[in-house]
Amino acid sequence: MKLQHITLSPARRAAILQQAQMRRRPLRRTAARVLLAAVLAVLLTFSALAAAVPALREALKNALGGFAEQSQPITGITIEDNGIEVRPVAALSSSNLVRVWVEVQDKTGDRLSEDMRADGWLDYEQDENAPVVNGWTGGAKVAYYDGDSRTALIEIKSIGRPVADGTEVDVSFSSFQPSARAEETVDFPREMLSATGLKNLPMEDVSWMIYEILPLVPEQTPHELEGTNHARLSSVGFGEDGKLHIQTVFADGADHWSGFHSEATDSRDPDAILMLGGHSFQYNDTWYYEAVYDVTPDDLPYLTFSDLTRSYYVNAAVEGVWHFTIAVETADEVVYHPNVQVGGALVKEIRVSEIGVSARSASEGTILGHRPTYAMTKSGEKLYLTDNCIDGGWSVDDMEKPGSGGHAHDQWMFDEPLDPSEIVLLNFDGVDVPLQ
Repeated sequence: MKLQHITLSPARRAAILQQAQMRRRPLRRTAARVLLAAVLAVLLTFSALAAAVPALREALKNALGGFAEQSQPITGITIEDNGIEVRPVAALSSSNLVRVWVEVQDKTGDRLSEDMRADGWLDYEQDENAPVVNGWTGGAKVAYYDGDSRTALIEIKSIGRPVADGTEVDVSFSSFQPSARAEETVDFPREMLSATGLKNLPMEDVSWMIYEILPLVPEQTPHELEGTNHARLSSVGFGEDGKLHIQTVFADGADHWSGFHSEATDSRDPDAILMLGGHSFQYNDTWYYEAVYDVTPDDLPYLTFSDLTRSYYVNAAVEGVWHFTIAVETADEVVYHPNVQVGGALVKEIRVSEIGVSARSASEGTILGHRPTYAMTKSGEKLYLTDNCIDGGWSVDDMEKPGSGGHAHDQWMFDEPLDPSEIVLLNFDGVDVPLQ
């Protein structure tokens, strides 16, 4: 793996921010797994963590658990912007999983915390030899924070997206923000709820949906809110989709992680969950927050809506561009195609690696990760995996034809490293799926 010190010019910063998809260099194979396993323990202890404080070194060992030998050390990469330095130290990968740990240090102040929100993501080309997956999970979280050195150990991951050994993975952060929060409650003019015939934004103007529901066109029913200077109503009422929308606009430039919420209660069924979801979006350079409710105008006489409550961050985010690329080493694995029916799910592919198991099954709405699961070894030992599930979700095969079908992807981690050839059977909810 080629690693080097990285600095960012203003032009490079702007380029990274503007790119929706980053170009990759050709895939590059790295050292043989047998060589990596032989030297990795020494590298991890003396090279990758040489600059780390003991508490952070211990935190990384705890995060890796028993998988230190399957991980790869990362050295020589340092990115600094806005007084924040990012140093990747380790990665752990299998064919459908990438986990990267980085140290994030405030070099000029005390702007980080153990409860901060890290806005980070991984990006890479999907393994061309694996089935395409159009949906996956990921994110970044603080694993440990050392107040004395003002340094956090952050894990950033992607689960469910196929990755080949040697793939170059782009790792990016755009902000770090302590999650100290405050709330305020303001009166909600409920008479606005009865508005109907509001327009929804066309598909080409949005980058998100709530359960395939488009947000409203902003500023159809603008209204000031008494008791706050931070936000006002933008569009409130029933859209072309027949759903109730409450859309607010952040009047004071509040960040898009804030939002106003109203709790809805139905007197006919007080336990019913009426809110489908909420999401922030940007339109004409302005941030909006929209909540969507699964109710109709005929339901309104039976519904009670609470005052609007806003939860927002007290401390400003530290923004910048922190970006680097690493070529990941994936753990050894064995691939099976059992084609066994488990309830409504046809299990089409099983991948068993040194660190866990992933399953691909065809059946919409049937996710194996929600079922009791164990693996059987050659010696007859049962390894219970139910509580070790790290992913369970549905992916549409063709984004241009969302109704054409898809696959469920589920993934489990082992408690400790295993030779993948030792696993001879998986059992999902009482149904055996033989592997050998």
